[in-house]
Amino acid sequence: MQVCQLKFWILRALGLLANLLLSQCTLIAGVYYSQESYNELPSQWRGLLMDQRQLRQLAVEPKLKQISSEFRKKYLQDLSRLDKLSKERKLLPEEFADQGALLIRLNQAPLALETLRKADREYPLNFRILANLSSAWQTLGEFDRAIQVSEQAIALAPGKYVDAEKLQLFWIKQLKKQKAGQKTDNLFNLLFQSPEGKYLAGGIDPAQLKNIPKDAIASVQLLALWFPADSLLLMQLAEIANASGDPEVALAMMDGCVTEFGLREGLLLEHRRILKEYVQGRKTAKDEKHQDHKSWFVPKSLRPFALDKMELDLPPIKANAVNLLPWLVLAQTQVDRKALAQYPAYLKQLENQKVQIEGHMQPVGEEHESSTFLLLENPVGCWYCEMPSLNGMVLIELKDSKVVRMSRQTQIIKGKLQLRKDDPEKFLFTILEAEMQQAP
Repeated sequence: MQVCQLKFWILRALGLLANLLLSQCTLIAGVYYSQESYNELPSQWRGLLMDQRQLRQLAVEPKLKQISSEFRKKYLQDLSRLDKLSKERKLLPEEFADQGALLIRLNQAPLALETLRKADREYPLNFRILANLSSAWQTLGEFDRAIQVSEQAIALAPGKYVDAEKLQLFWIKQLKKQKAGQKTDNLFNLLFQSPEGKYLAGGIDPAQLKNIPKDAIASVQLLALWFPADSLLLMQLAEIANASGDPEVALAMMDGCVTEFGLREGLLLEHRRILKEYVQGRKTAKDEKHQDHKSWFVPKSLRPFALDKMELDLPPIKANAVNLLPWLVLAQTQVDRKALAQYPAYLKQLENQKVQIEGHMQPVGEEHESSTFLLLENPVGCWYCEMPSLNGMVLIELKDSKVVRMSRQTQIIKGKLQLRKDDPEKFLFTILEAEMQQAP
């Protein structure tokens, strides 16, 4: 337990998903924002699910007395900086593209459209502006306009972006079909069933593997990160996750389609029911016969976002005071192959200082009352599907060994920060002599 001069490129032949080149922290299209750096894709499905939900949550304005996520605070801060800069001088093309991308991420698509259309007039034929403009039209459901601009972006795209932009264009056309009441095409023309026509839980018919292009999973994960609130895409993502051998995460995605987005397609509900029975069977079967599918899916990273590359505007650390401990700083901690932690400089300066952090309680074991528990930034439903990485959890040891009952409410924790040394069995972060109170 424990993400100048331009040449026109000749449009390539149709090959919507073939040869999608993904190198670490370079392929950012669809929704271009310079502060979103990606690890090499594909990532583990659990990591993808976490980052996709982070992006979905930052688009939601918190209700009265609710606390914004640190992702949302970061994006709002960056948007405010660009807004201020735009009043001082004309924005550069990359800054305009960032401004539009931030507005899309923050669920302000109409304003994003206005911003990016202005940017297109100021800097015509700029690939990143056009890519974001197409995404703004797509988000607003104006698919004909999105297709038109997407085709322009493909014509202007540098070579490493062309196939990614073609993937987005393909998906926009599927959304247009759905809006018109037409049947949409499967992303990879896969059949998620046995030769006898039975739905396969936890795997795929080996004969279907030939239909999956080399970087297909990386492609669809990237698309899911560009458009995290696309329920139709999430439904297809769930099928691919199941086909790749991760039915637990697939079920979590299908649950999201039903409970979060309200989808009621018959096939979705039927496959969800089958997966529920299958996953429960895996938990209870003593002989583990349900786990006879060997996965062909090989992830290249734990999660999509390379948070260690994100630039943070952090407050100075004050001695003999309570300093805020941001989750994004914790997330920048890296663990090498020998399980040794590499902490960012800011975090090292906070060691042995009194800190404050907000989060959600998670029991260490089965006990629901304890003086020790884990603190997570966001609550989790299924621990297997939504378990954060090691740098996304903090061990809390309450002062005077005070015993408290686990709660789903947001908690404010204050105490002394301790970092793990060389013992790989310990948590990366511990807050000692901790005091807690429920957030307002």
